[in-house]
Amino acid sequence: MKGNWLFRFLFILMVALPFVALGTVSYAIDNEECLECHGDPDFVKELPGGKTVSLYVDGKRFAQSVHGQNDVACTDCHADITELNYDNDVPHPAPTKPVDCSSCHEDEQEAYEQSVHGQARKEGDDEAPTCATCHNNYHYVKYMAGETAAQRSAGVCLNCHDPDEYHDWLPSAKRIHYKYTDCSVCHAKNSPKLTRLLFYNIFKEQVIPGEEVVKALSVDFDNFLQAVDKNGNGKIDSKELYFITKTLKAKGIKASITGEIVADMDPSVHAITKDAIKDCTQCHSVKSPILSNLFLTLTKADGEAENYPLNKEVLSSLYPIRFYLIDATRIKLLDIIGVLIVLGGIGFAGGHLTVRLLTIPLRRRKK
Repeated sequence: MKGNWLFRFLFILMVALPFVALGTVSYAIDNEECLECHGDPDFVKELPGGKTVSLYVDGKRFAQSVHGQNDVACTDCHADITELNYDNDVPHPAPTKPVDCSSCHEDEQEAYEQSVHGQARKEGDDEAPTCATCHNNYHYVKYMAGETAAQRSAGVCLNCHDPDEYHDWLPSAKRIHYKYTDCSVCHAKNSPKLTRLLFYNIFKEQVIPGEEVVKALSVDFDNFLQAVDKNGNGKIDSKELYFITKTLKAKGIKASITGEIVADMDPSVHAITKDAIKDCTQCHSVKSPILSNLFLTLTKADGEAENYPLNKEVLSSLYPIRFYLIDATRIKLLDIIGVLIVLGGIGFAGGHLTVRLLTIPLRRRKK
């Protein structure tokens, strides 16, 4: 009898347990639920004074963003929304709390707090930049690794800063620096930096997308280096780079090569300082560590980029590259030719003078 009661108790417990547990389960709010309202382009909030602010989120653009591609839910950022109650006019707490990016981006937040922007914010400057100031609408944040130095600066720093007001120490060609060096290279002192070459269409004045490059070579991003590294040394040398460009041109892609110096997309790029690096030899030197960190970069449609190691001899080869750094990218053969020209000129002048001196007596007798 006791065994029967024990059996009945265990049976009832097994049947009831799922229902008890069901009451404790918290269901995640799906993004589609949020977009039922926020996916309407006409969805606005009325402000005092008759003004309105849009609450619309483009679902397709969000899906293509960094957050969308990484399956970030709306409530991962808007963490104070834990449930939706459709009995209320607004089914969630309103207004919502400000988004705390540091809940995911801890290293970036730490670097930001050390920056001139973070310090200004800490000292009470409400107009000091926050994450949203530089990354704009966080619903549509994209990767920046594939952006050129000029695009990075124009899309972020130059929205607030006029570089001509602060860079008088640069030489007269300072706009060349703005075009081929992003601001973080000098203003984020501890950020890792790299020199990269990119395939460039000089007629369209734009970088050739990496997808076009790998398609023309009938490879993908993962086996690109293996396909072009003919000597198997793990780096692309000048001959191999010439082969790639020749293949692209044969496929109708007008490819030349440009170069630039950028900061790697590391959390430390957020540690922007007011006192920038002003040591020209950081770049303008054959011993520059930045030039040793040399890559061929293929950009991707989602804003990412793949970097493939380049042999440093590429920068001193005769291969035409639209990238020149005084005292850093010197072509050795041209240096030798230049020295020979100078020595030849000196030798000719010296020989001429010697002949003139030796023939003075002879010329005097003739007179």
